[in-house]
Amino acid sequence: MPSYYYPLLTADSREIILQDEEFHHLCKVKRVSSGSIVKINGGNGIIAECRVTSIEKRRAVLEAFHIKEHPVAEKAFAIAFALLKNKHDELAVEKCTEMGASDFFPLQTEFTVRDENRNTVSRFEKIALAAIKQCDNPYLPAIHPIHNLAKAIDYIEERGYLPVVCSEIERDKWLHDLGRIDRPCFIVGPEGGFSSSEMALMQSLASISISKFILRAETAAICIASQYQLFVQTHQI
Repeated sequence: MPSYYYPLLTADSREIILQDEEFHHLCKVKRVSSGSIVKINGGNGIIAECRVTSIEKRRAVLEAFHIKEHPVAEKAFAIAFALLKNKHDELAVEKCTEMGASDFFPLQTEFTVRDENRNTVSRFEKIALAAIKQCDNPYLPAIHPIHNLAKAIDYIEERGYLPVVCSEIERDKWLHDLGRIDRPCFIVGPEGGFSSSEMALMQSLASISISKFILRAETAAICIASQYQLFVQTHQI
């Protein structure tokens, strides 16, 4: 059951008021009526089952009757990705959110084929929000400001992540070869790959291969997100 977003949701919430976009989606798109049961996602680890008690002109009133608090993922991971053309970067954000990525770090690299605009980050935020409502991920991932690669590496490390390069060059080292790693941030390059100067910049970072084939940039992000989830579950790290 897709959920509706209410960022003020707490473990003690009883009455919930949906307005604006969430109200429109509830009443005008889904045409939910009074008495219906819906799910509310706070994006903060809390999901509630609610009953619609009344629908007014500009808002809907809901009563929460079952609230569940979800613990923060012990094995958080992040994705750093270059901006991609044709909304392929939005696909990466959507699918990696569905697989539990906690943070996204957009990159402007030497071979990035599109420039950021004032709506780029907010657009990613909307994509991530739609994804958690669809898949019941209880945590809304953070979308960080766009940086060039050099600044991004420092920024990623300052936020407690270990940068791990997903490289087309690395052919004999895979995710499981890294052993136990805490809070990895997997760095995925643009369509044209990283430049030689960027590869030199990342020479001291952990580097792995994620496929024996050359993947599209958005496929690479989705691939490593799924590999890490499987790795964590399989090895119980």
